[in-house]
Amino acid sequence: MESYNTEYKEDMPKPQSMKAEIVSFLNSNSGGTILLGVDDNGKPITFDSEEKRLQVYKSWEETLMNWVATAFRPEITGLVMIEPNEIPFKITVSAGVNKPYYYTDGEGLNSKGVYIREGSSKRRASDAELRRMLNRHIANSFDGESSTFSKLNFKSAQSVFEELSLEFDEIALNFRKNNNEHYNNAGLIVSDQNPFISKLAVYSGTDTLSFKDKQKFEGSIVRQIDDVLNYLRLINNNEITFGGNGRRIESFSYPQDAIREALMNAFIHRDYTMTSDIKIEIYNNRIEISSPGSLPDGLTIEDIKRGANAKRNPILINALDKMDYIENYGSGIRRIYSLYKGFTKQPELIATHNLFTVILYNKNYKLNQIPSNAKLTEIVEYLSDGKLASRLEIQEAMGLQKSYTAELIAELKKADIITSEGRGPGTKYYLKNE
Repeated sequence: MESYNTEYKEDMPKPQSMKAEIVSFLNSNSGGTILLGVDDNGKPITFDSEEKRLQVYKSWEETLMNWVATAFRPEITGLVMIEPNEIPFKITVSAGVNKPYYYTDGEGLNSKGVYIREGSSKRRASDAELRRMLNRHIANSFDGESSTFSKLNFKSAQSVFEELSLEFDEIALNFRKNNNEHYNNAGLIVSDQNPFISKLAVYSGTDTLSFKDKQKFEGSIVRQIDDVLNYLRLINNNEITFGGNGRRIESFSYPQDAIREALMNAFIHRDYTMTSDIKIEIYNNRIEISSPGSLPDGLTIEDIKRGANAKRNPILINALDKMDYIENYGSGIRRIYSLYKGFTKQPELIATHNLFTVILYNKNYKLNQIPSNAKLTEIVEYLSDGKLASRLEIQEAMGLQKSYTAELIAELKKADIITSEGRGPGTKYYLKNE
């Protein structure tokens, strides 16, 4: 059956149509397979003779080999595998990293030759989609492009190298080829003159209505990473309890390593061609860390959850790796999830064309510790602002049955979110302080 990744063709289509099919897979997230010589159900068609089949397959092979060599831009050698000895005739197309791909027919890049997959078919890319692919391509090569700076300072980075007993060599780090050339953008980002900043905001509550604090971080990327991490360590409350055997148990609101991994991901993979900043937003129940840009190389959220990775800023990544800011590249997102294993509120990943956000939930926030239930949340909201209410008042306000109200109250008391005063019908319930 035809799908996003599979296309059936009884015969070789007209040149432009066939080239468009190949381009649509090159521009997709996962590539695909084109089977020639099959019916609509994928069943091989019957030829008059084996000699005729071999002749047709040979003709298809020659045509396709010529196209692969001459008809597509950028270069697609190695991305298209032609298998004429298979029955049916098989063409495997890998997703390319230098999108947008297009077929030329003697013309330069224009939207007429750029196709994408939609469902089980191809369609011409819109102008907006073409611009996004072009911008993504520029972003993926940004850190290696030349800056306008021939003189830069690296005090922050040099101090890290000194602590590791390593020599700081800007040429070996590929920040520039020799002492007479301008630095590339990776060198600029690591330098003390780095023009890119990050911002942090703290809110009192679970929304943006009550603003509490704000910070702006500037300078070398390594200084910004260190300063943000230090700030987050200070606000990462450590709840101390004692187990049944008297053993002291410490529980941070957020796993320290999860914060670090999410922050490193933001600085490493951000799209530095965009003017917006990295944002860290801290609420009572969560931290949201956002970086400008879509996921690199067309990756999906499911891809990165499984460990797939793509290097948007390879020179920058190499430099931070040398400075021990990165451990086991590509495992950060999976590590974040492992640190939240068994917790009720799992981390969330949100990706748009312009932003990638990681949401980490506060493990010590009471509402995060109970199963998601809209009615529980409504009761907590009803009891906010120091309100005291009886079971009957809660029941009537929520429009619930008596037994269900009592069940919800018991669950909130067990989770240590609400407490009570008084006895019998006069019992009043109220929120405990977080």
